[in-house]
Amino acid sequence: MPKVTARWRDILEVEESMTAPDTKFHFSPRANRAHEIKWREWGEDAFREAKETGKPVLLSLSAVWCHWCHVMDETSYSDEGVISFVNEHFIPIRVDNDQRPDVNARYNMGGWPTTAFLTPEGEILAGATYVPPDQMKDLLPKVNVHWQSNRLEIAGKAAELRQRRQTAMSGERGDLSERIFDDILRSVIENYDPLYGGFGETPKFPHSDAIELLLYAYRKKRDPDLLHMARKTLEFMSRGDVFDREWGGFFRYATRRDWSEPHYEKMLEDNAKLLSNLLTLYRTTKDDAHAETARRTIGYLEWKLRDRERGFFYGSQDADEEFYKLSKQERDRAEEPYIDRTCYVSWNAMAVSAYLEASWTLDAAGAEDGQQRDTREAALAALEFLWNECRDPERGMYRFHDGSGPKILGLLGDQAHTAKALLDAHEVTGDAKYLERALELARLMLGRFVDRENGGFYDVWDEVQDVGRLKDRQKSLQDNTVCAEVFLRLYHLTREDDYRTIAQGTLEAFVSAYPHMGYFAAGYARQVDTLLNPPAEVTIVGDVESTSGLHLAALWLDVPSRVVQVLDPASGRERLETFSLPAEPTPAAYACFGTMCSAPVRQPDALIETVRQMQQATPRPA
Repeated sequence: MPKVTARWRDILEVEESMTAPDTKFHFSPRANRAHEIKWREWGEDAFREAKETGKPVLLSLSAVWCHWCHVMDETSYSDEGVISFVNEHFIPIRVDNDQRPDVNARYNMGGWPTTAFLTPEGEILAGATYVPPDQMKDLLPKVNVHWQSNRLEIAGKAAELRQRRQTAMSGERGDLSERIFDDILRSVIENYDPLYGGFGETPKFPHSDAIELLLYAYRKKRDPDLLHMARKTLEFMSRGDVFDREWGGFFRYATRRDWSEPHYEKMLEDNAKLLSNLLTLYRTTKDDAHAETARRTIGYLEWKLRDRERGFFYGSQDADEEFYKLSKQERDRAEEPYIDRTCYVSWNAMAVSAYLEASWTLDAAGAEDGQQRDTREAALAALEFLWNECRDPERGMYRFHDGSGPKILGLLGDQAHTAKALLDAHEVTGDAKYLERALELARLMLGRFVDRENGGFYDVWDEVQDVGRLKDRQKSLQDNTVCAEVFLRLYHLTREDDYRTIAQGTLEAFVSAYPHMGYFAAGYARQVDTLLNPPAEVTIVGDVESTSGLHLAALWLDVPSRVVQVLDPASGRERLETFSLPAEPTPAAYACFGTMCSAPVRQPDALIETVRQMQQATPRPA
C-alpha cells in the first residue's frame, strides 16, 4: 500500500465507521449490514467471475453524500434474506458515482442509488433507483430466474442494442447558426418559474448553466427581463431553505417549488458553479447583497471543504436533515455530517475558476481582511496540488486523490476543467506557465480523446476498458462544451487556427442533439455564440504592477464574452510578435473585436469607453 501521511492517516481513521473492514467501499454512517454483501470493485475480474459462474451482476451506484443510498444500506442491503440471496446468486459490484462518472453515465437508472442488474457482459437486464426490502426480496429471484431461463435470447438482444448504440454515436456534424442560441435561450425562458425563480417545478435544481446563459444573453441583448429571471432565481435561492443560513453555502436541491424542503447534501461542484453565478450577477447589478451571498458561500467552502494544509478542496458534506435544522450554537454541540475529504479533480478545477473570479470581483465589492489575496492564493494552491499530485506527466489528469495517491486516469472532464482553470489562472495572474500547462493538456486531449472525423471529444480516452458498456466511448455535451471553450480561448491566445477548427468541430458534433436537451444545453449555447460572434480581446502590455488598473478594467468589461491577457515585454517578446504588438509604450491595452483593433489605451476609463464604442460599431445579431 502506498505511504500514508500522518494527516491522511487521521482522516482515514475517522472514516473507518463508514468503511467495512478490508474493503474500499463506503456505507451509511448509521448502523447497517451492507458490508456483509460480498461487494466487488468494478473491473475485469468481477465480470470474468460472472462469466465463469454464469451469474448475473448486481450493480449498486452509490455516493457518500446520498441520503437514499444510506437508507438502502440500512434497509434492503441489511436484510438477511437480501444479503444471503445476493451473495449466492449474483456477483455484486459497488461503484462510487463521484469516483467513476464514466460508469455512472452508462448505467444510471435516473438517480442515486441506482440498482442495476446486468448480464456477465455488462448489458442491462433491469434497473431501478431505491428499492425497499420487500420489493428487493421479490425482485432478486425474478431477475435471476429470467436470466437463467433466457440467456440466449438476452444475449441476442444485447448484441443488437450494442450495435444500435454504436450507430447512434457515429452521428454527423451539423451547421452552426444563430438559431441554436435562440432555441436554447427560448427553452430556458419557457421553463422559467415566474413565481419563485428557477426552472421547472419539482424537484428544484439550481441549473447554473441556465442562469449563466440568462446573464450572458442580457449582456448581448440588453433585455431587462433576462436579467430579472437570473436575479430572481439567485435571490429566491439565497433567501430560501436551499441556502444554509447558519453556515453559508448551498444544499444540492429543493423538493418544493419555493426552494423549501431541501436535500441537505452540500456539493463542491454545485457551490463552485453558484459562486460564479453570484459573482457575475454582482458585476451586473452592483447589488452588495449578491456579493455578500458570494462571500458567505466562500466562507463555507473555506471552513468546511478546503484542506488548508495541502491546498485542495474536499468533495462534499453529507445530508443530515435534523442537523441542518439546528441553530449554529446547537450545531457546535452536535456531531456534524460526514465530509468526503477526497480531492475530485474536475470539481477542484471548478472551485479554482470560481475563486479566481472572486479574487478580482469581490475586491471591487469592498472585500475585507485580504479576501482578494486569500481567494487568489487558495485557488493557485489548489491548482498546484492538482498539477503536482493528480497528474501523470505523460497521461494527464487523474480523476481523484484519496490520500493514498491519485486514481483513475483517462476521463475527459478532468482534463477539460483543469485546462479551463489553467486558462483562468493565466488570465488573472499573467503568468505564462499556466498557458503552457493548458496547452499541454490540450495536446493530450487532441491525442487521446478527440474524434477528428465526426467532431467532439469522447468521455474516455483511447485505452478503452473492455468491460460492459465502457467498451462504447460516448460524448458528453457538458464536457464537450468545456472543451469548446478551452480551444476557442487557446485560439484567441495563440492565433493557432487549428484550435478554432477543433472548437468548431466540437460544437458542430452536437447540432442534432441539442434540440432534445432543452435548457440543459445552456452552456453549449454560449459557446456557439462565442464562436459565431468573436469575443472582445484585450491584450495588455507591461509588467504586472504597472498594468493592474488596466487589467482590472479589462476583466470587468461589460461585454458578452472577452479574452484578456497581460504580456510583459521583459519575458514575452515572442508572444508580442505573434500579436504584432510593440513593446512600447507601457502600460498599454489593445482591444480587438474580430479584425477591428484599437490604438494603445493607457487609462482604465479610456479602455472601458474604447471597448464600448467598438462594441457599438461591431454588428451583432439581435
